[in-house]
Amino acid sequence: MNPNADILVIDDDPYVHDAVKMILEPEGYKLRTSLTGPAGLDAMRRQPPDLLLLDIMLASPSEGFHLVYQMKKDPRLEHIPVIVISAVGQSMGFDFAREVGTDFLPVRRFLEKPINAAVLRQAVREILTPAEAHP
Repeated sequence: MNPNADILVIDDDPYVHDAVKMILEPEGYKLRTSLTGPAGLDAMRRQPPDLLLLDIMLASPSEGFHLVYQMKKDPRLEHIPVIVISAVGQSMGFDFAREVGTDFLPVRRFLEKPINAAVLRQAVREILTPAEAHP
């Protein structure tokens, strides 16, 4: 596990930023936050994080999707693992978790809001633990 990992949270809800910080900072992770997709993309280009936690519904209902697609076209950002944390599945009645890892949703995990602290900690831990550390 990389407890000093740099995690960027892109979500338009400052309460989500606070919740994620309360869940992950005690684990030793360093968190940065952004309220918009463009600001988050700019922050990633200036200092690529070790992990991105991303909401889908930002300024538009699909802004998060477009941000992921932009990342996958950028050689400096394409390797950054993404965990989507969103209520988009509930609001649209679609099981986005089934699309994880596809061209439609090229991310590592899809977690539904409201955030489950234990599930988030486990997902972050799994993604940030080097493969050779897994038995």
